[in-house]
Amino acid sequence: MKPRRIRFTATAQQHVRREKAWWIENRIHGDIFVSEFEEALQVLALLPGAGMTYPQAGIPGVRRLYVPKVACHLYYTFDERKVIVRALWGARRERGPRFRA
Repeated sequence: MKPRRIRFTATAQQHVRREKAWWIENRIHGDIFVSEFEEALQVLALLPGAGMTYPQAGIPGVRRLYVPKVACHLYYTFDERKVIVRALWGARRERGPRFRA
């Protein structure tokens, strides 16, 4: 099984930078964010179907994977060659992120 390439939208890149900065600034173990995020990306590269479908996105095929130690969801789409990370969003928020088609 060949791992898929991971790509990020500009929006997802902003979300990741913001969340990482928050973890480094506000948590004693800021490195947890990095290790958990990298592990989640490895799962997506090998088993992108592991996440739950997220039909509220309004974009066909959007799924989300829960990253428990950082309490966030990774929202993404995938095909045979790549995974596109579309958002990183706090799971405790009352709504999911807004997506552009």
